[in-house]
Amino acid sequence: MGEFKRQIGQYLWDPELTEGRMVFLAGPRQVGKTTYARGLLASGTTGAYFSWDNPVVRNAYRRDPFFFLAGRHEAGRYLVVFDEIHKRHRWKDILKGIYDTVDRDCRLLVTGSARLELFRRSGDSLVGRYTLFHLLPLSSSELAGTPLDRLWLGRAADWKNPWPALRRRLDQPSGAADARRHYDALFRWGGLPEPFVRGSERFLNKWKTDYLSLLLTEDLRDLTGIRAVDTAEKIALLLPERIGSPLSVAGLARDVETSFPTVKNHLLQLRKLWLLFALRPYSTRLARAVRREEKWYFVNWIHAADEARIFENLVAAALQRACTVWTDCGLGRAELWYVRNFDGVEIDFLLTLDGRPTLAVEAKTADTRVAAPPVRLAERLGVPYLQVVHRPGIDLRLADRCRVISADRLLAALP
Repeated sequence: MGEFKRQIGQYLWDPELTEGRMVFLAGPRQVGKTTYARGLLASGTTGAYFSWDNPVVRNAYRRDPFFFLAGRHEAGRYLVVFDEIHKRHRWKDILKGIYDTVDRDCRLLVTGSARLELFRRSGDSLVGRYTLFHLLPLSSSELAGTPLDRLWLGRAADWKNPWPALRRRLDQPSGAADARRHYDALFRWGGLPEPFVRGSERFLNKWKTDYLSLLLTEDLRDLTGIRAVDTAEKIALLLPERIGSPLSVAGLARDVETSFPTVKNHLLQLRKLWLLFALRPYSTRLARAVRREEKWYFVNWIHAADEARIFENLVAAALQRACTVWTDCGLGRAELWYVRNFDGVEIDFLLTLDGRPTLAVEAKTADTRVAAPPVRLAERLGVPYLQVVHRPGIDLRLADRCRVISADRLLAALP
């Protein structure tokens, strides 16, 4: 499928965000964290890579806590990559000792997945010493190599008038063919690099089975200590059919023949493992809004059950990814929700920027007709309404704040 540069390289080393701090890079298993880190060193950055899965590295640390500086004689910046150090006992104390001791010209990049993000929720000793970023599945704009400041909300000025900024971006005619090609490839192969680059149906089928098996056995046990993984496996098998609808945890518990708290706990663990993410219902400005049940999606949409669910999951993942990138870049606080009231009217996605409702997005596989109830719901929220469809070549401007457009056009505008 060709080569592509990871978008995170455009801001990961921004001195305004990271100067004088360790850089933590979290994300799903097999998303490319190790490949990205090794690529930095291969491209000419002076430094060294150490995987703490390697017993040689662990033994070197026991002999000399500053083993990673061996052979460094030249002055200037030096990058040390610690991969999987979070699997080691007392790893936070190790990093604290290194950070507080070594010269600031020695930059430290720490990569990992679930535990690396979870530790910050506890009272840890690294507060103020690190900045956390996320490497997420591929996006259309990443495949195109589009600079972030040319994408929607990539500049501070866009946040002042987000809807006019999005309209201008959607109106750009250049790159339409590439946008559709990238979108079609993501829809078919998913967002993790290896199956995407392979482009093989047989490989993808085998990879999906192996990936879930690895998460539900090795990773789940390492993270939680759960030994009986049968319940998690049953949940993972039932979720593809439930994508896109508010999830009844009680109903899922009945289907897997276990308790409500057990299912709730397993869903939380699967979210920590970057298999799933959840959208909460938005109710701040609405009466009669559903407030409890969450909608769950796969981080890599390829696990959803059928074309319609894959499509909605892809749109959800793209919007969620954009929110994470905007927040990681320090542009503001972006969050994704869904909206549903007790009359059954629903909007698939609601984007809020710094707590303010900004854009309503509805995902339809082929239907270009716009239903009146969700548009009225968007008007009550005071936001524009954008209906995205899987079909190519669609752009219907129904009103100043109501538009129907092909999903590839929207995804090409997002980081």
